[in-house]
Amino acid sequence: MRSLFIWGKRSTCLLALLMLAPPARPIVSNPAKPQYLEEKIGSASIGSPEQRILAAIDHIRNGRLADARATVNALLLEQPNYRLAHLLSGDLYAMRTMPLNNIGAGSGKLATDQLNDLRKEALARMTNRQTKEPQALLPAHLLVFAPSQQYAILVDAAASRIYVFKNVDGVPSYVTDHYATIGKLGADKFKEGDQRTPLGVYFVTSHLTRPYLDKTRGAQADLYGVGAWPISFPNEIDKSEGRTGSGIWLHGVPANTYARAPWASNGCVAMTNEEMLDIAQYIQIGQTPVVIVPKAEWVSKVEWQSRHDAALSLIDGWREEWESLKTQPYLNRYAKQFKSDDGQDLATWSHQKTLVSAGKRWSKVHLDELSIFTSGGPNPRLTTSFKQDYRSNNLDNQMKKRQYWQQEDGAWKIIFEGAAT
Repeated sequence: MRSLFIWGKRSTCLLALLMLAPPARPIVSNPAKPQYLEEKIGSASIGSPEQRILAAIDHIRNGRLADARATVNALLLEQPNYRLAHLLSGDLYAMRTMPLNNIGAGSGKLATDQLNDLRKEALARMTNRQTKEPQALLPAHLLVFAPSQQYAILVDAAASRIYVFKNVDGVPSYVTDHYATIGKLGADKFKEGDQRTPLGVYFVTSHLTRPYLDKTRGAQADLYGVGAWPISFPNEIDKSEGRTGSGIWLHGVPANTYARAPWASNGCVAMTNEEMLDIAQYIQIGQTPVVIVPKAEWVSKVEWQSRHDAALSLIDGWREEWESLKTQPYLNRYAKQFKSDDGQDLATWSHQKTLVSAGKRWSKVHLDELSIFTSGGPNPRLTTSFKQDYRSNNLDNQMKKRQYWQQEDGAWKIIFEGAAT
């Protein structure tokens, strides 16, 4: 996984060359022609800043330099700190005297790493425009919403994209998506300071307002723009695997920056300030899941329904075997590498549960507020959260519980179980 992200980061510049410059021709096919040297009044494209930056790139590729200039100028009036728009503006001036074969070729003394970052941003935005799955298909990662969860956030690390889905009668319905920045060294965070964004299922835990950050962080508060929304990294399974770190937030950007490069944070997920505020309106503190995946998987409604039903059946099978005192089938649901929140391994857990079950004449297990999300990737995991009401002839217990499941010998097995933190 780590190698994929490192390779992707190193190869993005090459891909940018391929995508942003048509083969065997410069951006302006013949800058010596009079029409490219004349000052013309173009027509500015309308839409969001992202739509307009892409429209400007399209205009340049198609030789419509006046329209590109008008679009970039209008965009910079609205977003004067948009660095990619400034880069295109510089290219447009350079094209009056020479052909350019790549975006940013007219940037002059701009540092190589800064130029590469801007090219990566352009590539990420262009690639997303070609991806229509979020509107036509469903995210395979959002399988079961708890009734109280109104929305879910999905972060596609590979695409540098953040999506919002609404819970519509239990089915994820697309709301919006935005460009986002992740860790400088990609995803799959393992230790404090590794500059990676974690992969997994997390929950928004609080809202750190800008006034609060000004008070507690001083001048550093500007790094987070309009504010920050911390998420629950490290979660229960992260801790059991020895993953360390803290301060993983969704947040905005500094006042002198419109957008950051696709890989530029220390592990957080950052957005433009306007888009962070847009995302914030869908966040329920303590409820909204933030599912961060290496690459989003999109499936048909039929396939999503099949996975949804299978996930519910999986959890209900576990509940029914526990409730019916079918001790061995129940224990067969647990993985060889299982750990409980109090550190028990499978052998210790099985011994304890066998002794407890022997003292039961009957039991009832009810699950409420059940949610199921999957992290995806080559080793997908199911994260289940629920309120558990357990009653038996000698015990009544209620708790919020979380389980993590993964594939073992072709079947889903529980690798962690304990109180939801």
